[in-house]
Amino acid sequence: MNNVEYNSEKIREKYKNLFKYSLDYIFVHDMQGNFVDANKIALDGFGYTRDELSNLNFNNILANRKELAKAIKNMIEIKEKGRHFHRTEYKCKTKEGKIVYIETYSIPLKQNGETYAVLGFGIPITERKLAQKRLKESEMRYRNLFEESPFSIVILNSKGIIIDANPTLEELIGYKREFIIGKPFYTLPMIHSEDLSMVQERFKDLLNGREVHRTELELKRKDGSLIWTQLQGSLLKFKNETHVQILMNDISQRKAAESLINKQLKKLRELDQIRKDLMIRVSHELKTPLTLIHTGVEYLIESDRVKMNENDKEIISMIERASSRLEKLIENLIDATKIDYKKLRLNKQKVDLVSLIEEAIEDLNYLIKKQNLDLITRFPNELITHLDELRIIQVITNLLLNAIKNTLPNGTIELSLEKKEDYIDFSVRDTGIGFTTEEIKQLFIPFGKIERKGAELEGIDIQGSGLGLYISKSIVQLHGGDIKVLSEGRNKGSKFTVRLPNN
Repeated sequence: MNNVEYNSEKIREKYKNLFKYSLDYIFVHDMQGNFVDANKIALDGFGYTRDELSNLNFNNILANRKELAKAIKNMIEIKEKGRHFHRTEYKCKTKEGKIVYIETYSIPLKQNGETYAVLGFGIPITERKLAQKRLKESEMRYRNLFEESPFSIVILNSKGIIIDANPTLEELIGYKREFIIGKPFYTLPMIHSEDLSMVQERFKDLLNGREVHRTELELKRKDGSLIWTQLQGSLLKFKNETHVQILMNDISQRKAAESLINKQLKKLRELDQIRKDLMIRVSHELKTPLTLIHTGVEYLIESDRVKMNENDKEIISMIERASSRLEKLIENLIDATKIDYKKLRLNKQKVDLVSLIEEAIEDLNYLIKKQNLDLITRFPNELITHLDELRIIQVITNLLLNAIKNTLPNGTIELSLEKKEDYIDFSVRDTGIGFTTEEIKQLFIPFGKIERKGAELEGIDIQGSGLGLYISKSIVQLHGGDIKVLSEGRNKGSKFTVRLPNN
């Protein structure tokens, strides 16, 4: 120690408050790197006792040769220049071999003008170093993702100036990063002037913490071509400063597909409108000659001046049935068109639903008898509710007619009406041909006529437009109700249930 002995009592007396009260590491080492004194905090920090202090030197404390060289260099600086000019970080090791970091600052201890030892002050910075390491690793990972991302990424500061951009952006807009970095985004030529105020508003919203949804923006590339992009922004914190990160994705192909789809949809809507207009026009035009046919048939039947044999009467009867069927079809076409246009209106009034059902049965009784069907009814004496009488009897007639058509001769049809507190259920059950799962899916769609063939269908009336059930369901839904159908399959019958609100 250059023939000067370290006086522990003298040094501790001089720096007694430091050794006694300091929360930092206090230590003394000679000019050969041997430790001669330390406070309890320093000893505990490295896991040594005071008795072990006399055997400690730089090799025991410093983690590697690089740290040892750093310590020797600083010691020489202190000796030659009389002071330590800066704080130094050291990578150290504890008695158990655990790596720790300390930041030190040292002053020389002199006697007769000669530095014989160094008094050091250290603070543990292991947590800080680990946090810095994690931050650096995180920044490296982010940088790798930033550079390799398939999305175009732009980083802006709070003033809207671009401070970074990744290579993918260059490919997207055709400009080099050097061209846009350092410039406010609102001065860039790729943003259309008419979009600028909207983009600035979204940027302000983002900075102020308001939710900003994904934005679609058309950009002008360097070569003059246009490209559709989708922008998504988020806030980033760098060194306590707020930045905005913008992810940009090329959606030009999607926008082109959407444009094509919209054009096709427009054409389809136009065609659908033409179809609806044609249905209305044709339906009304057919009514006039049909009225003349009805009038002519009635004249032939009632006129005494026209003599007809049995064959003539059969032909007249056939004409009457065909015109009635045609009239029904025209009425259905008109109703279906009104539903499409949402112009079908209800005229609700207080009616007895039981009387309506009985009226429908009476109108179709000739068909029931013709098929020799057993009709079972389960009704209360009366059931008063508010309905559109004309439209609901249309529904009842359609459902009863549907059951008659789909039930073989000598089968059974059961009608029931049940009143609950909030609703009314009217059911039509038959023992007829039934429906498959696929057939049920077609029942309530316009022109959803089911084409069925086979020997088991002999005796089944397959005529119809495919509009009756569609119209019936629409009428029920306008009343605030619905129609459900159940069938276990072919030849197992079916059950239609109309549920209406009880009001």
